[in-house]
Amino acid sequence: MKKTLLATAIAGVVGTLATGAQAATVYNQDGSKLDVYGNLQISWKNVQDEDGNYQDELFDNGSTIGFRGEHIINPNLTGYFRAEFEFNADEQKGYYDSLDNNSDGSGLSKGDQAYLGLTGEFGDLRIGSWDPLMDDWIDDPISNNEYFDNTEAQSDISSQKHEGNKITYTSPIMAGLQFAVGFNYYGDDDELDDYAYNDNIPEDQGRFVGRDGKASPFGGVRYTTGGLTLAAVYDDLDNFAYQDFAGTTTVTNTDAFGNTTTVNVGNYDNKQDFGSVYGMNASYQWDTLRVALKYEKLDADWSSNADVDRYALGARWGYGNGDLYGSYQYVDAEANAVRLVDPEGFDTDNTNDKSYNEVVLGGTYNLSAQMYVYLEGASYDREEDNGTGVATGVVYSF
Repeated sequence: MKKTLLATAIAGVVGTLATGAQAATVYNQDGSKLDVYGNLQISWKNVQDEDGNYQDELFDNGSTIGFRGEHIINPNLTGYFRAEFEFNADEQKGYYDSLDNNSDGSGLSKGDQAYLGLTGEFGDLRIGSWDPLMDDWIDDPISNNEYFDNTEAQSDISSQKHEGNKITYTSPIMAGLQFAVGFNYYGDDDELDDYAYNDNIPEDQGRFVGRDGKASPFGGVRYTTGGLTLAAVYDDLDNFAYQDFAGTTTVTNTDAFGNTTTVNVGNYDNKQDFGSVYGMNASYQWDTLRVALKYEKLDADWSSNADVDRYALGARWGYGNGDLYGSYQYVDAEANAVRLVDPEGFDTDNTNDKSYNEVVLGGTYNLSAQMYVYLEGASYDREEDNGTGVATGVVYSF
Protein backbone atom coordinates (compact mmCIF):
# COMPACT_ATOMS: atom_id res chain seq x y z
CA MET A 1 0.00 0.00 0.00
CA LYS A 2 1.12 3.56 -0.58
CA LYS A 3 0.24 4.29 3.04
CA THR A 4 -0.31 2.22 6.11
CA LEU A 5 -3.87 1.45 7.18
CA LEU A 6 -3.77 3.95 10.00
CA ALA A 7 -2.09 6.71 8.06
CA THR A 8 -4.81 6.47 5.42
CA ALA A 9 -7.52 6.56 8.05
CA ILE A 10 -6.28 9.83 9.54
CA ALA A 11 -5.24 11.64 6.34
CA GLY A 12 -6.17 15.29 6.79
CA VAL A 13 -7.50 14.83 10.33
CA VAL A 14 -6.12 17.04 13.08
CA GLY A 15 -3.80 15.24 15.48
CA THR A 16 -3.62 11.50 15.97
CA LEU A 17 -6.69 10.94 18.06
CA ALA A 18 -8.47 8.92 15.37
CA THR A 19 -8.12 5.21 16.11
CA GLY A 20 -7.34 2.34 13.76
CA ALA A 21 -9.69 -0.62 13.87
CA GLN A 22 -6.83 -3.11 14.19
CA ALA A 23 -4.55 -1.20 16.60
CA ALA A 24 -3.73 -3.01 19.85
CA THR A 25 -3.61 -0.86 22.96
CA VAL A 26 -0.55 -1.77 25.02
CA TYR A 27 -1.06 0.82 27.76
CA ASN A 28 -3.91 3.20 28.65
CA GLN A 29 -3.71 4.69 32.11
CA ASP A 30 -3.45 8.07 33.83
CA GLY A 31 -4.00 10.01 30.60
CA SER A 32 -1.29 8.14 28.66
CA LYS A 33 -1.91 5.65 25.87
CA LEU A 34 0.31 3.50 23.64
CA ASP A 35 -0.91 1.53 20.60
CA VAL A 36 0.87 -0.94 18.32
CA TYR A 37 -0.38 -1.58 14.79
CA GLY A 38 0.88 -2.68 11.39
CA ASN A 39 0.44 -4.84 8.33
CA LEU A 40 2.11 -7.50 6.19
CA GLN A 41 1.88 -7.04 2.42
CA ILE A 42 3.20 -9.60 -0.05
CA SER A 43 2.57 -8.99 -3.74
CA TRP A 44 3.42 -10.11 -7.26
CA LYS A 45 3.88 -7.74 -10.19
CA ASN A 46 4.60 -8.03 -13.92
CA VAL A 47 5.68 -4.62 -15.24
CA GLN A 48 7.35 -3.39 -18.42
CA ASP A 49 10.86 -1.92 -18.00
CA GLU A 50 12.53 0.89 -19.96
CA ASP A 51 13.19 -1.51 -22.86
CA GLY A 52 9.56 -2.63 -23.06
CA ASN A 53 10.25 -6.07 -21.57
CA TYR A 54 7.96 -7.48 -18.90
CA GLN A 55 9.74 -8.18 -15.62
CA ASP A 56 7.90 -10.06 -12.86
CA GLU A 57 8.71 -10.22 -9.16
CA LEU A 58 7.35 -11.51 -5.87
CA PHE A 59 7.98 -8.63 -3.48
CA ASP A 60 7.11 -6.87 -0.25
CA ASN A 61 4.73 -3.96 -0.87
CA GLY A 62 5.40 -1.92 2.27
CA SER A 63 4.95 -4.18 5.32
CA THR A 64 4.95 -1.91 8.37
CA ILE A 65 4.93 -1.95 12.14
CA GLY A 66 3.91 1.24 13.90
CA PHE A 67 3.71 2.75 17.37
CA ARG A 68 1.38 5.55 18.39
CA GLY A 69 1.19 7.27 21.73
CA GLU A 70 -0.57 10.19 23.33
CA HIS A 71 -0.60 11.89 26.71
CA ILE A 72 -3.19 14.36 28.06
CA ILE A 73 -1.19 17.35 29.31
CA ASN A 74 -4.32 19.28 30.35
CA PRO A 75 -8.00 19.19 29.27
CA ASN A 76 -7.23 21.40 26.24
CA LEU A 77 -3.83 20.05 25.23
CA THR A 78 -2.60 16.57 24.23
CA GLY A 79 0.92 15.56 23.26
CA TYR A 80 1.38 12.69 20.80
CA PHE A 81 3.85 10.78 18.66
CA ARG A 82 3.85 8.25 15.84
CA ALA A 83 6.69 6.12 14.45
CA GLU A 84 6.44 3.58 11.62
CA PHE A 85 9.08 1.15 10.34
CA GLU A 86 9.08 -1.06 7.24
CA PHE A 87 10.45 -4.57 6.73
CA ASN A 88 10.69 -7.03 3.83
CA ALA A 89 8.20 -9.80 4.57
CA ASP A 90 8.95 -11.71 1.36
CA GLU A 91 12.66 -12.30 2.16
CA GLN A 92 12.88 -11.63 5.88
CA LYS A 93 14.35 -14.99 6.92
CA GLY A 94 18.12 -15.04 6.38
CA TYR A 95 18.13 -11.85 4.34
CA TYR A 96 21.14 -10.42 6.18
CA ASP A 97 23.33 -13.19 4.72
CA SER A 98 22.56 -12.24 1.12
CA LEU A 99 23.45 -8.55 1.21
CA ASP A 100 26.57 -6.53 1.98
CA ASN A 101 24.41 -3.85 3.58
CA ASN A 102 20.93 -3.65 5.02
CA SER A 103 19.47 -0.71 3.15
CA ASP A 104 16.86 -3.07 1.70
CA GLY A 105 17.51 -6.03 3.99
CA SER A 106 15.83 -7.73 6.90
CA GLY A 107 14.81 -6.40 10.27
CA LEU A 108 13.11 -3.00 10.52
CA SER A 109 15.20 -1.87 7.58
CA LYS A 110 13.51 1.42 6.59
CA GLY A 111 11.48 4.18 8.18
CA ASP A 112 8.08 5.25 6.87
CA GLN A 113 6.96 8.24 8.91
CA ALA A 114 7.78 9.58 12.36
CA TYR A 115 6.60 12.72 14.09
CA LEU A 116 5.48 14.25 17.37
CA GLY A 117 3.28 17.17 18.22
CA LEU A 118 0.63 18.93 20.25
CA THR A 119 -3.09 19.01 19.50
CA GLY A 120 -6.06 20.73 21.11
CA GLU A 121 -8.71 23.36 20.55
CA PHE A 122 -6.08 25.60 18.93
CA GLY A 123 -5.46 23.02 16.18
CA ASP A 124 -2.42 20.81 15.65
CA LEU A 125 1.32 21.56 15.65
CA ARG A 126 3.57 18.77 14.35
CA ILE A 127 7.28 18.22 13.60
CA GLY A 128 8.97 15.26 11.90
CA SER A 129 8.50 13.38 8.62
CA TRP A 130 5.30 12.32 6.85
CA ASP A 131 3.54 12.58 3.47
CA PRO A 132 3.39 15.99 1.74
CA LEU A 133 0.24 18.08 2.09
CA MET A 134 -0.09 18.00 -1.70
CA ASP A 135 -0.27 14.22 -1.52
CA ASP A 136 -2.87 14.09 1.26
CA TRP A 137 -5.26 16.81 0.08
CA ILE A 138 -4.86 16.85 -3.72
CA ASP A 139 -3.50 13.53 -5.04
CA ASP A 140 -4.89 10.86 -2.69
CA PRO A 141 -8.59 11.52 -3.45
CA ILE A 142 -7.77 10.58 -7.07
CA SER A 143 -5.69 7.46 -6.47
CA ASN A 144 -4.30 6.08 -3.23
CA ASN A 145 -4.05 2.46 -4.27
CA GLU A 146 -2.10 -0.67 -3.40
CA TYR A 147 0.74 -0.65 -5.95
CA PHE A 148 -0.07 1.49 -9.03
CA ASP A 149 -0.89 5.19 -8.77
CA ASN A 150 -1.14 8.09 -11.14
CA THR A 151 2.06 10.13 -11.27
CA GLU A 152 2.40 13.32 -9.22
CA ALA A 153 4.69 16.34 -9.14
CA GLN A 154 6.49 14.63 -6.25
CA SER A 155 7.29 11.70 -8.53
CA ASP A 156 8.99 14.13 -10.92
CA ILE A 157 11.21 15.21 -8.04
CA SER A 158 11.85 11.57 -7.08
CA SER A 159 12.98 12.41 -3.56
CA GLN A 160 11.70 11.46 -0.13
CA LYS A 161 13.70 14.40 1.21
CA HIS A 162 10.51 16.34 0.47
CA GLU A 163 8.76 14.39 3.25
CA GLY A 164 11.30 15.09 6.01
CA ASN A 165 12.36 17.91 8.33
CA LYS A 166 8.83 19.34 8.40
CA ILE A 167 7.00 21.62 10.79
CA THR A 168 3.27 22.09 10.17
CA TYR A 169 0.39 23.89 11.84
CA THR A 170 -3.11 22.64 10.94
CA SER A 171 -6.11 24.66 12.08
CA PRO A 172 -9.26 23.22 13.65
CA ILE A 173 -12.22 22.88 11.30
CA MET A 174 -14.27 26.09 11.48
CA ALA A 175 -17.67 26.04 9.73
CA GLY A 176 -16.26 23.47 7.30
CA LEU A 177 -13.06 25.45 6.63
CA GLN A 178 -9.56 24.24 7.53
CA PHE A 179 -6.07 25.43 6.61
CA ALA A 180 -2.52 24.19 7.04
CA VAL A 181 0.84 26.00 6.79
CA GLY A 182 4.36 24.74 7.27
CA PHE A 183 7.84 24.36 5.86
CA ASN A 184 10.59 21.86 5.14
CA TYR A 185 13.83 23.02 6.75
CA TYR A 186 17.28 21.73 5.86
CA GLY A 187 20.08 23.59 7.65
CA ASP A 188 23.63 24.22 6.49
CA ASP A 189 24.87 21.06 8.24
CA ASP A 190 22.36 18.78 6.49
CA GLU A 191 24.64 18.59 3.41
CA LEU A 192 21.65 18.43 1.10
CA ASP A 193 23.62 20.26 -1.60
CA ASP A 194 25.45 17.03 -2.48
CA TYR A 195 22.29 14.92 -2.70
CA ALA A 196 21.53 14.16 -6.37
CA TYR A 197 17.93 12.95 -6.37
CA ASN A 198 17.11 11.86 -9.92
CA ASP A 199 19.30 9.07 -11.33
CA ASN A 200 17.27 8.84 -14.56
CA ILE A 201 18.92 11.94 -16.03
CA PRO A 202 22.06 11.38 -18.15
CA GLU A 203 25.12 13.08 -16.69
CA ASP A 204 25.62 15.45 -19.63
CA GLN A 205 22.08 16.86 -19.23
CA GLY A 206 22.81 18.42 -15.85
CA ARG A 207 21.55 17.18 -12.50
CA PHE A 208 18.81 17.85 -9.96
CA VAL A 209 20.08 18.30 -6.41
CA GLY A 210 18.95 19.23 -2.95
CA ARG A 211 19.57 22.63 -1.43
CA ASP A 212 20.36 23.13 2.25
CA GLY A 213 20.18 26.30 4.32
CA LYS A 214 16.59 26.78 3.18
CA ALA A 215 13.14 26.81 4.80
CA SER A 216 10.78 25.86 1.97
CA PRO A 217 7.17 26.93 2.74
CA PHE A 218 3.95 25.16 1.82
CA GLY A 219 0.30 25.63 2.69
CA GLY A 220 -3.25 24.77 1.80
CA VAL A 221 -6.92 25.38 2.47
CA ARG A 222 -9.80 22.91 2.45
CA TYR A 223 -13.57 23.41 2.69
CA THR A 224 -16.20 20.72 3.28
CA THR A 225 -19.96 21.06 3.09
CA GLY A 226 -22.18 17.99 2.97
CA GLY A 227 -20.54 15.47 0.65
CA LEU A 228 -18.50 18.12 -1.22
CA THR A 229 -14.83 18.83 -0.40
CA LEU A 230 -12.74 21.51 -2.12
CA ALA A 231 -8.99 21.85 -1.55
CA ALA A 232 -6.07 23.92 -2.83
CA VAL A 233 -2.36 23.51 -1.95
CA TYR A 234 0.86 25.38 -2.80
CA ASP A 235 4.41 24.06 -2.25
CA ASP A 236 7.49 26.22 -2.90
CA LEU A 237 9.99 23.31 -3.43
CA ASP A 238 12.83 25.62 -2.40
CA ASN A 239 14.90 22.68 -1.10
CA PHE A 240 15.49 21.50 -4.69
CA ALA A 241 17.56 22.95 -7.54
CA TYR A 242 19.06 22.25 -10.96
CA GLN A 243 22.74 22.48 -11.97
CA ASP A 244 24.17 22.74 -15.48
CA PHE A 245 26.72 20.17 -16.65
CA ALA A 246 30.23 21.69 -16.85
CA GLY A 247 32.31 18.83 -18.25
CA THR A 248 34.28 16.10 -16.53
CA THR A 249 37.50 15.86 -14.57
CA THR A 250 39.71 12.78 -14.61
CA VAL A 251 40.52 11.61 -11.09
CA THR A 252 43.22 9.03 -10.28
CA ASN A 253 42.82 6.84 -7.18
CA THR A 254 45.55 4.67 -5.64
CA ASP A 255 44.72 1.84 -3.25
CA ALA A 256 46.80 0.45 -0.37
CA PHE A 257 48.65 -1.92 -2.73
CA GLY A 258 49.71 0.80 -5.15
CA ASN A 259 47.13 -0.05 -7.81
CA THR A 260 45.74 2.96 -9.63
CA THR A 261 42.37 3.52 -11.26
CA THR A 262 41.07 6.53 -13.15
CA VAL A 263 37.48 7.72 -13.29
CA ASN A 264 35.76 10.66 -14.94
CA VAL A 265 33.84 12.78 -12.46
CA GLY A 266 31.13 15.17 -13.63
CA ASN A 267 31.36 18.86 -12.77
CA TYR A 268 28.30 21.05 -12.27
CA ASP A 269 27.69 24.76 -11.72
CA ASN A 270 25.07 27.53 -12.01
CA LYS A 271 22.56 26.23 -9.45
CA GLN A 272 19.02 27.38 -10.29
CA ASP A 273 15.69 27.22 -8.47
CA PHE A 274 13.73 24.09 -9.35
CA GLY A 275 10.28 25.72 -9.24
CA SER A 276 7.04 25.30 -7.33
CA VAL A 277 3.89 23.19 -7.48
CA TYR A 278 0.25 23.98 -6.83
CA GLY A 279 -2.90 21.95 -7.12
CA MET A 280 -6.68 21.95 -6.69
CA ASN A 281 -9.06 19.11 -5.94
CA ALA A 282 -12.86 18.77 -5.84
CA SER A 283 -14.40 15.55 -4.55
CA TYR A 284 -17.91 14.42 -3.73
CA GLN A 285 -18.99 11.50 -1.55
CA TRP A 286 -22.32 9.71 -2.16
CA ASP A 287 -22.69 7.01 0.49
CA THR A 288 -19.86 4.57 -0.44
CA LEU A 289 -19.01 6.22 -3.80
CA ARG A 290 -16.42 8.99 -4.06
CA VAL A 291 -15.65 10.90 -7.27
CA ALA A 292 -12.78 13.40 -7.48
CA LEU A 293 -11.29 15.86 -9.98
CA LYS A 294 -7.75 17.27 -9.85
CA TYR A 295 -5.61 19.92 -11.50
CA GLU A 296 -1.92 20.07 -10.57
CA LYS A 297 0.84 22.22 -12.06
CA LEU A 298 4.61 21.97 -11.71
CA ASP A 299 5.68 25.56 -12.42
CA ALA A 300 9.34 25.10 -13.34
CA ASP A 301 12.07 27.72 -12.85
CA TRP A 302 15.06 25.54 -13.77
CA SER A 303 14.13 25.88 -17.46
CA SER A 304 11.89 28.22 -19.44
CA ASN A 305 10.25 25.22 -21.12
CA ALA A 306 9.72 22.63 -18.37
CA ASP A 307 6.22 23.07 -16.88
CA VAL A 308 4.00 20.02 -16.31
CA ASP A 309 0.18 20.13 -16.09
CA ARG A 310 -1.85 17.19 -14.77
CA TYR A 311 -5.63 16.79 -15.10
CA ALA A 312 -7.19 13.78 -13.38
CA LEU A 313 -10.49 12.06 -12.63
CA GLY A 314 -10.78 9.29 -10.05
CA ALA A 315 -13.53 7.23 -8.42
CA ARG A 316 -13.74 4.64 -5.63
CA TRP A 317 -16.81 2.57 -4.68
CA GLY A 318 -17.22 0.38 -1.63
CA TYR A 319 -19.38 -2.53 -2.82
CA GLY A 320 -19.68 -4.30 0.54
CA ASN A 321 -16.83 -6.83 0.44
CA GLY A 322 -14.16 -4.41 -0.72
CA ASP A 323 -13.54 -1.50 -3.10
CA LEU A 324 -13.57 -1.02 -6.86
CA TYR A 325 -11.59 1.97 -8.10
CA GLY A 326 -10.15 3.62 -11.17
CA SER A 327 -8.53 6.83 -12.34
CA TYR A 328 -7.52 8.60 -15.52
CA GLN A 329 -4.87 11.33 -15.77
CA TYR A 330 -3.77 13.48 -18.70
CA VAL A 331 -0.17 14.72 -18.36
CA ASP A 332 0.94 17.68 -20.49
CA ALA A 333 4.73 18.13 -20.32
CA GLU A 334 6.71 20.91 -21.96
CA ALA A 335 9.79 19.82 -23.90
CA ASN A 336 12.44 20.01 -21.17
CA ALA A 337 10.11 18.46 -18.60
CA VAL A 338 10.06 15.24 -20.64
CA ARG A 339 13.47 14.36 -19.18
CA LEU A 340 11.73 14.10 -15.78
CA VAL A 341 8.33 12.72 -16.79
CA ASP A 342 9.58 10.26 -19.42
CA PRO A 343 13.42 10.03 -19.35
CA GLU A 344 13.61 7.25 -21.96
CA GLY A 345 11.46 9.34 -24.32
CA PHE A 346 13.62 12.48 -24.09
CA ASP A 347 15.74 13.31 -27.13
CA THR A 348 18.17 16.25 -26.95
CA ASP A 349 18.10 16.51 -30.77
CA ASN A 350 14.30 16.60 -31.00
CA THR A 351 12.81 18.46 -28.04
CA ASN A 352 9.05 18.72 -28.36
CA ASP A 353 6.22 19.02 -25.87
CA LYS A 354 4.64 15.66 -25.10
CA SER A 355 1.40 14.45 -23.53
CA TYR A 356 0.57 11.16 -21.81
CA ASN A 357 -2.56 9.24 -20.82
CA GLU A 358 -2.44 7.31 -17.52
CA VAL A 359 -5.09 4.76 -16.54
CA VAL A 360 -5.25 2.74 -13.32
CA LEU A 361 -7.97 0.16 -12.51
CA GLY A 362 -8.23 -2.10 -9.48
CA GLY A 363 -10.25 -3.77 -6.81
CA THR A 364 -10.00 -5.35 -3.38
CA TYR A 365 -11.86 -8.26 -1.79
CA ASN A 366 -12.08 -8.67 1.98
CA LEU A 367 -11.34 -12.17 3.25
CA SER A 368 -12.02 -10.99 6.82
CA ALA A 369 -12.02 -7.81 8.87
CA GLN A 370 -8.20 -7.93 8.92
CA MET A 371 -7.23 -9.56 5.62
CA TYR A 372 -7.88 -8.74 1.96
CA VAL A 373 -6.56 -9.40 -1.56
CA TYR A 374 -6.24 -6.97 -4.47
CA LEU A 375 -5.77 -6.90 -8.23
CA GLU A 376 -4.60 -3.83 -10.20
CA GLY A 377 -3.60 -2.92 -13.74
CA ALA A 378 -2.08 0.28 -15.11
CA SER A 379 -1.04 1.93 -18.38
CA TYR A 380 1.32 4.94 -18.27
CA ASP A 381 1.78 5.74 -22.00
CA ARG A 382 5.54 6.26 -21.66
CA GLU A 383 8.37 5.32 -24.04
CA GLU A 384 8.35 1.52 -24.51
CA ASP A 385 5.26 1.49 -22.20
CA ASN A 386 7.62 1.75 -19.23
CA GLY A 387 5.75 1.11 -15.95
CA THR A 388 2.70 -0.50 -17.57
CA GLY A 389 1.65 -3.82 -16.02
CA VAL A 390 -0.41 -5.75 -13.49
CA ALA A 391 -0.05 -6.46 -9.77
CA THR A 392 -1.84 -8.60 -7.19
CA GLY A 393 -1.29 -9.32 -3.53
CA VAL A 394 -2.56 -10.03 -0.06
CA VAL A 395 -2.60 -7.76 2.99
CA TYR A 396 -3.02 -8.67 6.66
CA SER A 397 -3.53 -5.77 9.08
CA PHE A 398 -3.09 -5.94 12.84
